[in-house]
Amino acid sequence: MTSQVTSLLLETIQALLPASAPQLDLKSAREVTLQSLNLDSLDTLKLAMDLEEALDMDIEIVNFPETLTLAELGERLSAMRERKVHRALLNAV
Repeated sequence: MTSQVTSLLLETIQALLPASAPQLDLKSAREVTLQSLNLDSLDTLKLAMDLEEALDMDIEIVNFPETLTLAELGERLSAMRERKVHRALLNAV
């Protein structure tokens, strides 16, 4: 599930970047940080909101440290999503 979340993250970020920006992929995600993309605070907020909608979960902007690589951020989001699913299953029992 991590690679699916990371792929979604990359697609969402790519849409925020200028058309001339290099294409992001799973390989580059291991090296690229949010900081290196020079996203401003509004772009970061839009990223969080778009991912909230796509992943159907609440995401605080503090979950987007600029020093994490995109792969690490994808892993963090995937873990958050798995915890949400796990809590929902526990509550259903």
